[in-house]
Amino acid sequence: MTISETGQPVAADVRPSPCDGASLVGSPQSHQIAVPGLAQSVKCHPGASVLDAFEHARQPLTSGDAALVRIGCRRGGCGVCKVRVLEGSYRATPMSRAHVSEDDQAEGLVLACCVYPETDLTVSSVPQSPKNLKNN
Repeated sequence: MTISETGQPVAADVRPSPCDGASLVGSPQSHQIAVPGLAQSVKCHPGASVLDAFEHARQPLTSGDAALVRIGCRRGGCGVCKVRVLEGSYRATPMSRAHVSEDDQAEGLVLACCVYPETDLTVSSVPQSPKNLKNN
């Protein structure tokens, strides 16, 4: 809450979170993100990344002992949240070419924090080498 010049309380300017269903960019409808081997899919609201959707849904980001989506910098620089898009289309924001080359991206390898579904998606985890995980 903010206080106005007259001393009266004024509601703060609250910007909607993409996870709350507010359309900030991209498609105006929600999409489902499926993971092979999991019974349920995750709902991704307009303007939310794949990583946002998994976090907001409070879905386990693991299956058994294996991490499905790891969380790192959330800005496309660390490469920790790498997944493979098996089906569907998406919009991608810039991501580190040290972690995802143009060829990798053309084959569906992307960073979950930089991918915004335009249709329903099916994604799978990508095994990470211990050297990629040690600082994250």
